Amino acid sequence: MGSPVSAVIANLYMEAFEEHAIESAPYKPKIWKRYVDDTFTIFDRGNVDSFLRHLNGQQPTIRFTMETEKESKIAFLDTSVSKEPGGRLTTSVYRKPNHTDQYLAYDSHHPQSVKRGIVKCLYDRAKRLVTKPSVISEEKKHLSSVLVSNGYPSSFVQKLTRTRKAAPGVEPETEFKSTAVLPYIKGVSEPLRCCLQQQGIRAVFKSNTTLRSHLVRPKDTVDPAKEDSVVYRIPCECGKVYIGETGRSMQERIKEHDTDI
Repeated sequence: MGSPVSAVIANLYMEAFEEHAIESAPYKPKIWKRYVDDTFTIFDRGNVDSFLRHLNGQQPTIRFTMETEKESKIAFLDTSVSKEPGGRLTTSVYRKPNHTDQYLAYDSHHPQSVKRGIVKCLYDRAKRLVTKPSVISEEKKHLSSVLVSNGYPSSFVQKLTRTRKAAPGVEPETEFKSTAVLPYIKGVSEPLRCCLQQQGIRAVFKSNTTLRSHLVRPKDTVDPAKEDSVVYRIPCECGKVYIGETGRSMQERIKEHDTDI
């Protein structure tokens, strides 16, 4: 767990697992689609339970659970798949019952590019997943209402979602010679980005204040007296101060001062 290759190895194993399981199954699924550990399957209803037992009999450490369609609908990841009366399958966006429709607030301390990305991501997902035109219209109305409730101005949302005609002879994207990663400071970072772009440097902003930075401490804090290679300051009763630099530990250097006194 935690290794960069863990997901790759797990996926390779699951590919071999599912190929053997399907080939050896007495009843094979009509459709088998898998993403990581979630599968979407179309199967004859009478053979579903026996196929599930067959899957769980392959390896003692791998167990599948099953959900079946209800009212001709079933969820797969963030997609809701519906079966029409004629047998045709249609898809739309799926949200869990506990979904709160809360997204990054517009007045939060983040670059405008992040807020634009949230709007575009939600609308792009609707375009990809929703197949019925009537449902697309309802989804867009829902997204507009949700974004406004999160503080996004209507003009901001409409500008990003307005359909634009492709201009002939589109200029190629600018190639940057280097990238600078900087902390985001509202009112300062935007002009700085323009200056860097003029010099051929792409600016990428990050937030230093995160929940992880406040809660996660992977290492114990070092005692200041045991740190080395420091600049130190010693105040005196007369009001003056002594400023020194040492490559040894602070504790050792202070002892030397005490001995000299």
